[in-house]
Amino acid sequence: MGMITALHGFLGLPEDWDFLKRAGFEVNTPDLSEIPTEGDTLLGYSLGGRLALRALVNGAKYRRAVIVSSAISFEGDIEQRRAQDEYWAGRFERGEWYSVMRDWTAQPIFGGHALPRREADFDRTELARQLREWSPAALPSIADRVGEITIPVLWIAGSRDTKYVAEGHRAVAALTNCRLWIAEGAAHRVPWERPEEFAAQLRGFAEMT
Repeated sequence: MGMITALHGFLGLPEDWDFLKRAGFEVNTPDLSEIPTEGDTLLGYSLGGRLALRALVNGAKYRRAVIVSSAISFEGDIEQRRAQDEYWAGRFERGEWYSVMRDWTAQPIFGGHALPRREADFDRTELARQLREWSPAALPSIADRVGEITIPVLWIAGSRDTKYVAEGHRAVAALTNCRLWIAEGAAHRVPWERPEEFAAQLRGFAEMT
């Protein structure tokens, strides 16, 4: 599938995608603020998925896209979500790292799956900014524009991540060339919960497109 431009999620690191390199894929991991405007495959996970979709509707030229555990637009109480984002932004700015990470990972969406994260690898101010500015409740909706994405799209969600399973079905209905893979038994962090199956899905998708 050529070079994969892989966009991580919140609290993500470039090395999170090393498992794809070990599986034989070529992977580029740009800064989320500097997404290349063209390439072979655009892969976005969670926050990275939201940014990938926005890049595509704004004219980025890719042959195909893979969107994981993400959504076309926010569905819910915007003010409540903004308050939640502000709560976490404040904790990431000022809270004791271990307790913040413990509580963040304990959220039901992750289904008990944890990725080790060291404070030294992050800029806390930048994390807070991402929560405030790139939240689903902060980014303008692109729901009325996703139909403009005509390249093949593989949409992925974990079966235990029911909110994003529903978002996957919305995506299939809204996009003109989209297939959905539900990773059985996985929660939000599908690539790292099911790395071998995830890599196999990427290979199959590339062969089809």
